[in-house]
Amino acid sequence: MNRSIAGQAWGRTVTLLEYKTSDRGGHVVKVPARGTSQTCHQCGHRDPVARDGIRYACANPACGWVEHADTNAAINIKNAVGMPVSGRGDLGAARSVKRQPPRAA
Repeated sequence: MNRSIAGQAWGRTVTLLEYKTSDRGGHVVKVPARGTSQTCHQCGHRDPVARDGIRYACANPACGWVEHADTNAAINIKNAVGMPVSGRGDLGAARSVKRQPPRAA
């Protein structure tokens, strides 16, 4: 599986994604994913041991935040981009709707 993933034309995929997104009035922001699942989004403490499989538990005694590691990484990526809301909003109990600004005519 690693070979099939590594063998993909990721540059072409990014180019097509940028083209399609700009055609529809959006933009693509590239964020380095390195360390996003090892850094606490609450306090910024980074500890590679804090991620235990799918669980993330902040090693900072003043914080102690515990959640799914992918959720933590997604919040870190969103914060790195500086966007106030995600593209789809939260999918929790409130079931938010898409809150991006309308496309310019």
